[in-house]
Amino acid sequence: MANRVTQSPMIIDTPGATIFYPHGIKIRHMEWQGYLAGATAIVQDGLGGNIWAPTAASDLSEVRTAAVGWIDTGIAITTLSSGKITVFFD
Repeated sequence: MANRVTQSPMIIDTPGATIFYPHGIKIRHMEWQGYLAGATAIVQDGLGGNIWAPTAASDLSEVRTAAVGWIDTGIAITTLSSGKITVFFD
């Protein structure tokens, strides 16, 4: 599946250093699911600051953020070794 970034929720399964959404965005929350044991993921803002670096659950269950809020500089999923990240936004 290719990344879907045009509607909420965004579904990201392919990481990249490029900012895939280069605008301000109000993120409600994010979820990481379908990953394998030992997987890693990092979500960054447009300036390279970490927004979320989840820890994989030992039972491989979905990992979720609390409310994130407004990000002025866009977002990039720079690391995603397996699974997909779902970004819910307004």
